[in-house]
Parts: sequence; C-alpha cells; structure tokens
Amino acid sequence: MIIKELDRIETNDPLAQAGFRAESQLAFYLNREFKDDPLFLIFNNLRFEKEEDACQIDHLVLHRYGMVIIESKSVTTCVEVNELGEWKRLFNNAWQGMPSPILQAQRQSKFIKAYLEANVETLLNKKLFGNQSHFAKMPIDVLVAISDSGIIQRPKNDKLNNVFKADQIPDKVREIVAEYQKIDSLLNFSLKSAYLLDVNEILRIRDFLLANHKLPKAKSSLGNLHSKPVSSTSSDFPVIENPSISKPISTVKSTAPQKKVIPETRNINKNVGVTSKPVIKVVKPTSNCSHCQSQNLSIMYVRNYFFKCNDCDKNTAIKNICATCGDRSKIRKSGLQFFIECEKCGTSQLFHTNPASKP
Repeated sequence: MIIKELDRIETNDPLAQAGFRAESQLAFYLNREFKDDPLFLIFNNLRFEKEEDACQIDHLVLHRYGMVIIESKSVTTCVEVNELGEWKRLFNNAWQGMPSPILQAQRQSKFIKAYLEANVETLLNKKLFGNQSHFAKMPIDVLVAISDSGIIQRPKNDKLNNVFKADQIPDKVREIVAEYQKIDSLLNFSLKSAYLLDVNEILRIRDFLLANHKLPKAKSSLGNLHSKPVSSTSSDFPVIENPSISKPISTVKSTAPQKKVIPETRNINKNVGVTSKPVIKVVKPTSNCSHCQSQNLSIMYVRNYFFKCNDCDKNTAIKNICATCGDRSKIRKSGLQFFIECEKCGTSQLFHTNPASKP
C-alpha cells in the first residue's frame, strides 16, 4: 500500500532531475507491485531532522518484521564495484569514484532506528511484566536500485547481494520478508526468533513517519539536498502528540509553504519539472448518496469506482468530470485518498478520503 507518494520538486538542476527520474522509476515499480497489498507500507521521499543532523530516505518499506530502506541511483552508463566494496561510475567517458550507496543506506538505517527509539514509549507496546519493547533488534534491510538503463559490473567475489536493477527491487523486497516469515513459522526448528510488530504498532509508526517528515527549506540549488542538513524550527511541521491514536493518513499534512510539491508516481518517462507544471488541488466532495442524500460515503471498486453509502448501504455512481475543462477524468487511488486527474489540464484533485477502517 502506498502511504506516501513521491514529491516532485521543481528544479532546473540536471543532476536533481536525473535523481528524480531514478526515484520515479522505482516508485512506479513499487506502486505497481504493492499498491493493493496492505502488508507492505511504502513511503517515498522521507526526510527527518534531529538536532543538527538530517536524513533523507528515497524509499522505505514498513512491514510486520521491520523495514527495508532502498537507495535509488541514477545510472545511465555503468557502475563498477570492486572486491573491497569501492564504487566508481562512468561519466563523460571517464571513470569517477563515488560514495557507496550501500553504506549511505546503512547510515540512514542507523539514523531512523535511533529516531524511532527516542519515541519508543509511544510507538511500541510493553511486554509482559511491564518491560518496554525497543527498536534495537528491529531488522532494517538495505537495497540499492540502479536505473533500468544502467549496467552493473559486479566484483569477482560476488558479494554484491543487495544491489539490483530498479525493476528487480519489488521481488527482492518480497524475498526479504519471506525469509522472516520462515523464521516466524511454526515449522521453524532453529533457535532464531522473528522480530514482530503488531497491527497497532505498525499504524503508530506509519503515522509518526508521516507527521515528522520535513521538507527542506528553499535553496538556490537543489543538487546538494542529500549531503547538507537543513535546520528548521519544530513549529514549521506537524508532530504527532500521541502516536498511540491511529489517524487517517489524510489528516497528516505538511503546513510548510516553502516549496510546491506534487505527489507523482506516474508517467515516469516524461520530462521532469522543466516545462510542465501540473497543479494539485484539494476539492471537497460534492457528491451525496443518490438514495438518502447522506455524505457518509466510501469509494469502492468493482470494475469501476463508485460510492458506497455507509448509512443506507446503497451505491451511487461517481461523476469524474474535470471541473475546469469538462472532459472525463481518471480516478487514482493512494491509500485512503482518491484523486481525479485530468491529462488535458494537467491537474490532480484530491476529492475524497475514505474513513479509516478499524484494526
């Protein structure tokens, strides 16, 4: 299930655009694989601040056994990794050294584990006899996604077992979780035991990550967002006061006005942010139940999307017509949120949020 979509930034920096295209490519594959799977919660573009430090994560997968952090790398030529884990890339027909994205993702995992541990009493349940659970033993696996057009030259010792092409990543995520499921199985006769999050803990962690995501403040160049921390006051962004109370995803919104961001996981092959600037609008639902006039509606899908009345239990058709041009629009689902998107106008309108189901 896609919990947080990719934030598209408006920039003319070629490096930032290339990085966004790589992230868009992987976000597309993750959306295709996990959009209807409630066991995998997908977050794109997360950024957290702690004191003078900041951590930006390209993609994070939350599952019942822990997390997977995925670092996207834009590679249109070739990357080579030697037996010592040293990376280099072919750029303008010349080899250049580059930092290891594996180590980068591992540093992100240490940051997020410490960040969650600082709020452990409100995020995790207590065990028997009142002992507090902790994040120290929670597995955080790391993967590196290389652009589909890139070439990976692997070391001879073949120890590069967490670097793959972008289209392979969803299957690797499922393989990781499948290994934890084997440990958690009743047929497991080893001494290993699986780290396990219950449903309420997962919901609290989900809401906590959304509420504490912080956009960087505006900069003259967006090319260095991954390397320089950006300070910000805590009042600029919402923080969950009591994460033990699960809130609908739609209620967690950033109030920061610094930069226009547009949720985006579709049309990854289009040019990014230079000429086209689609606008996202939030529109209150204007539809009532055609039978009892109630606005207590949920959107359901059977061949087509339709409203299901939660009061009289009858159905009402959705009129997905663009309010600007009058053309027929498409409906896109993201978690509990539903958007009407018009290709002609380049708009994406949030028009309905389903009520959160009780765990």
